[in-house]
Amino acid sequence: MGAEVFPVFHPRVHAASFDADGKLLLDEYAALDSIARELSLTPFTAFGDNREVPEDFEGDPDELDEILGEWNEWFSIDDGLKTINGLIAAIKTDPKMAGRLEDPDCICSDLESLANCLRIARKENPQFRFEVN
Repeated sequence: MGAEVFPVFHPRVHAASFDADGKLLLDEYAALDSIARELSLTPFTAFGDNREVPEDFEGDPDELDEILGEWNEWFSIDDGLKTINGLIAAIKTDPKMAGRLEDPDCICSDLESLANCLRIARKENPQFRFEVN
């Protein structure tokens, strides 16, 4: 069992569920960010907690919250969808972009599930962010 990335909404949206496990998206964060930057899109990781972790920190995420304080940043679903939809289109249409990913078909499937989740949530007008567990 490894870490995974998933969307969280504020306020909570019960109807929106992310149907992928998010492990592959987390594994491909760097490649997804690189592709997004080339497309002049907000990087995928920009929608998550990007606070600087102290160099000597070796504890778990709950201990990090004690050191850094609670993270309370939220983002526009429309901004997230712009990045996610742009990534999907690029991966599906550009073999060079797709070739930078370990499994582009699975990444697209996970991104499409994520986009669907955000579209469902958008109806209730929340903000979102990515969390890692």
